[in-house]
Amino acid sequence: MSLPHCARSTEAFRTAHQRFAVQRPLEFEASRRRLGVHIERGFLQRTSAGDFAIVIFEVDDPARMFACVASSDDHLTPIPGLLRQVLSVDVTQPPSLVRPSRLRVARG
Repeated sequence: MSLPHCARSTEAFRTAHQRFAVQRPLEFEASRRRLGVHIERGFLQRTSAGDFAIVIFEVDDPARMFACVASSDDHLTPIPGLLRQVLSVDVTQPPSLVRPSRLRVARG
């Protein structure tokens, strides 16, 4: 998913990444396993139209993952308020999920 956010939220995005993923990587990875996330990749893309957070989750059940995040008391799962502040995502109202089709797989 690609999510636009306000430029003023960029620092909050970086701070959250530092606090959750960098300072406590083993605990962070364990929290992702509990959510059913196989791989998570996050990118901050700066464009002339503004900043975008690009987050890629490889997960078997996206609706379950969002529901778990919405109700989690795990200190390494970003709280719903942070997600709403930084990314304008309300995880208590999961998005309608459409599975994308893979267009191309590049092999090295």
